[in-house]
Amino acid sequence: MKGAKKEGGFSKGRVWLVVSVFVLLFSAVLYKAFSLQVLDQRGLKKMALNQHNKTLNVQSKRGAIYDRNLKELAVSIEVDSVYAEPSKMDAPKAAVRSLSRILSVDNRELEKRLGSSRNFVWLKRQVDLKEEERQKVTGIEGVGVRKESRRYYPNKQLASNLIGFTGVDANGLEGVELYYDGLLKGSSTRITGEKDALGRTLIFEDSGKKVPIGGMEVELTIDKTIQYHAERSLKKAIESSGAKGGTAVVMNPATGEVLAMASLPTFDPNDIKGYAPRQWKNKPIADTFEPGSVLKLFLISAAIEENAISPGELFFCENGKYKVADRTFHDIKGYGWLSAVQIIKYSSNIGSAKIGERLGKARLYRYLKSFGFGEKTGIDLPGETAGAFRHFKGWSGVTLQTVSFGQGISVTAIQLASALSTVANGGFLMKPYVVKAVRDLGGNAVNETNPVIVRRVISEKTAKRMTEMLIGVTETGGTGTRAKIDGFEVAGKTGTAQKADLKNGGYHESAYTATFMGFVPARSPKLAIVVVLDEPKGEHHGGVVSAPAFKEIAQASLAYMGIFPDLPGGAVNPAVKAGSESGTKAGVVASELESVLPEKGVPDFTGKTVRNVIKIAKEKSLDVNVTGSGKAVLQKPGPGKAVPADGRVAVWFQ
Repeated sequence: MKGAKKEGGFSKGRVWLVVSVFVLLFSAVLYKAFSLQVLDQRGLKKMALNQHNKTLNVQSKRGAIYDRNLKELAVSIEVDSVYAEPSKMDAPKAAVRSLSRILSVDNRELEKRLGSSRNFVWLKRQVDLKEEERQKVTGIEGVGVRKESRRYYPNKQLASNLIGFTGVDANGLEGVELYYDGLLKGSSTRITGEKDALGRTLIFEDSGKKVPIGGMEVELTIDKTIQYHAERSLKKAIESSGAKGGTAVVMNPATGEVLAMASLPTFDPNDIKGYAPRQWKNKPIADTFEPGSVLKLFLISAAIEENAISPGELFFCENGKYKVADRTFHDIKGYGWLSAVQIIKYSSNIGSAKIGERLGKARLYRYLKSFGFGEKTGIDLPGETAGAFRHFKGWSGVTLQTVSFGQGISVTAIQLASALSTVANGGFLMKPYVVKAVRDLGGNAVNETNPVIVRRVISEKTAKRMTEMLIGVTETGGTGTRAKIDGFEVAGKTGTAQKADLKNGGYHESAYTATFMGFVPARSPKLAIVVVLDEPKGEHHGGVVSAPAFKEIAQASLAYMGIFPDLPGGAVNPAVKAGSESGTKAGVVASELESVLPEKGVPDFTGKTVRNVIKIAKEKSLDVNVTGSGKAVLQKPGPGKAVPADGRVAVWFQ
C-alpha cells in the first residue's frame, strides 16, 4: 500500500511538471505573439514595407534665373545619371570594363562602388550620354539610367560670382542660387511602388497623383549687357595695371537697383571643380579695404550739412606737412591755402584732416554711420560683410585725422556705391538689391521688390553743392580727368590707399588699393559706378588706373541705355530708346516724367510706384516722404496744390 501511494504521488508530480512546462511554453508563445502583434507592430510593418515597397524622392525642376530683360542666366536641363544595383549584377568585372570607358570613371573606383553592400549606388551622376552609349549602359544587368535635372549657365563666367552655383543635388551653394534657394528649388514629393520577388520595381501607382510644385523663376535687376561691359572694362584695367584683382559695381542711384556687379578673378559655374573656392567669392560685398581719399566726399558732405564749413572757406594746408601728436601727414604737393572745393579737387589729406577737426569726432562718426559705413547694407545676397569702423570713443589721438582722409576704416564696394548714390539722388540712402521679382511658372509675380529708403542723410541742397564740387574733380586740374566723358558732366572722386599689413601691423610700403567712383550724367544721374583695383603694380593712383575703367563702363552703358549728350542735361532720347532694349527703361521713365509734371504745383503721384515717385520728385526738387509700398494711393499736398516752402510732400503707398 505504501509503495502504491508513493508511485501515485510521483505520477501526479510528473503531470504537474509537464503541465507547468506547457504553461510556460504557451505563455512564452503568447507573449511573443503579443509582442509581434502589438508592441513591435510599427517596426515590423515598416520592415515589411521596406522589403516589398520602394520609395523614390522626386524633386521638382529648379526655377530659372533671368536678367532684368528676361535673358537667361541660369536654367535647368535634363541629363542622365547612371546607377547600379550590385545584388542583381551577374558579371560585375565585365560591367566595370565596359562602364569605365563610357563613363570615364576609373576601374578601381567602379569596383569599389559595385562591391558595396548597399542595394543602390550611383556610378556617375549628371552625365551626357549619346543614344548608343545609353543603350549599352541599360543593357548591362543591374545597371540603369535615371533622368535628373542639372543646372546650366549659358553665359559661363558672366556674373557668376553674383549668380553663384548649385551642387549635384540642385541645392544652391553660393550667390543668388543660395540666397533664394527655397524659392528656386520648389518642392519635392515621395512616391511608392511595390517590388516583386526578384526585387524589381513595379509600376508606381500614385505617381500621377503627387506632382511636386515647380521652382519659382527669379528676375534680377542685373542687366546682362551692362554686366558684360563692366566685366570687360574691369578685366582690361586689371591686365593693364598688373593688379591682383578688382571689383566694379553699377547702380541706379534713384532706386538702389544693382545693374552690374563684377568680380575678378572669377569662375565658370558649369565647372566649379576647376576653380579654387577663393574665386567663388563675390568681392563687392565680401572684400573690405580702406577707401582712401574717396571718403573725403562724405566728410565734406557732413561738414557742409552741419554748417561747419562753407565750400569757399579757406584752409591752410601747411605746405604739404602737418604734424599731429606723433604723426606727420603729407600731401602729394605742398599746398598752401585751399578752399573746400579745391581740397576735393586736388584731394588734399591735410585739408581734409583740418575739416575733420572742425567737424569733430562725434559728428564725423555719426554721419559716416548714417551713410552706411560699419554696417551691412542688407543686400539680398549671402556673405556680405559690414566692414570695420570703431566707435569714436575708442579713437586714438590721430584717428580723427586719418579717418578724414580714408584710413582707419574699412568698407566694401557695395557700401561705397550706396553712399555715392545718396549724394547722386539728392540725399537718400537707398537699400541696394539684386532681385527685381520672383514669379511662378505662369509668370505671375509672387514677390516684387520696391525701392526702400533707409533714411535721409543730407539735404538736397548739400547734395547739389557736393555734385558741383565733384564735377570739378574730373575737370582740368582735378585728380579724375581720365574719367571725363565727352559731352557729359561727370561727378567723381579718386582714392588711393595703402593696404594694411595685417601680419606685422602698420601699412605695406608698396601695396595699394586704387579706386574711382562717380555718377553720370552729373546733374541727372542714371548710373553710379564704383571701380576698385587690388594692388596695381607701378602706377597705383585711382585717378590713373581705375578712372579709365569707369569711363569705359559709363560710356558703353549710357549708349546702350539710349542716353546721349545731344539733349539738355544728357536726357534720354525717346526716339532712340524706342528702338532699343534697356533694362533701366530710361526712355519710358523720361516720357512718363514729361507727362506727369505740370507747369506749376505738386505732381499727381496717384497709381505710381515708389521708384517713379522718387524720380518725379527729384526732377521737381521735392523732398518726398514715402510711407508703405506698392502704388501711391494718397498724397499731401494734393495734385496741383502749391509746393510747400520746404519742398516736402508726403505720399502713402498700398
